[in-house]
Amino acid sequence: MHAPQTPQTPLTLGSIPQPFRLPRGQVLACIGGCLWITSDALAGLRDSDVVLESGESFVTPQAATYFVGAPRGCGVLDFSPALQRTETTC
Repeated sequence: MHAPQTPQTPLTLGSIPQPFRLPRGQVLACIGGCLWITSDALAGLRDSDVVLESGESFVTPQAATYFVGAPRGCGVLDFSPALQRTETTC
């Protein structure tokens, strides 16, 4: 099973994490709700899981599959840093 390529965003996610195969340096922005990000690429780092609140972003440290979900049931993910300031409700 392969992770999907980078989809069109914004993308509303639920509590079940979705896999995304992302390149090094990809910006993931939370533009609504809360997002949780994890990956084997983060293992061994001080923060092996990343939690983003609305308006926060994360840059992938290496190419890998990242799992992104919404720990509170709903979060809006955007891969476009130009849209980071846009608020989207769930």
